Amino acid sequence: MNKDLILPSRLDSSGAPLLALTLTARRGAALRLDASGVEVIGALAFEVIIAAGRQWGIDGQCFATGRLSDRYLESCDALGLRPDAPWLTHGAAEPGQTA
Repeated sequence: MNKDLILPSRLDSSGAPLLALTLTARRGAALRLDASGVEVIGALAFEVIIAAGRQWGIDGQCFATGRLSDRYLESCDALGLRPDAPWLTHGAAEPGQTA
């Protein structure tokens, strides 16, 4: 199975449930999100990504973001999220790393 998941261009509240189902189906293996084509992303979609990132961490699996669009980066900034790992707080280290 490919460990990259290309996110759709539109991840508003109507796209968040499908994202949650897609991520649930990929649980149990390393996964990298490709957000290079994201044009719209809302808080609910970020909640799904945050929950998935935390779950992958609990499961001991790698969960990462890859290529990020300008819109994705702008949305992270507006919400105060780390673009590279929105499931972590700013300044927090990944499990097993020091800050």
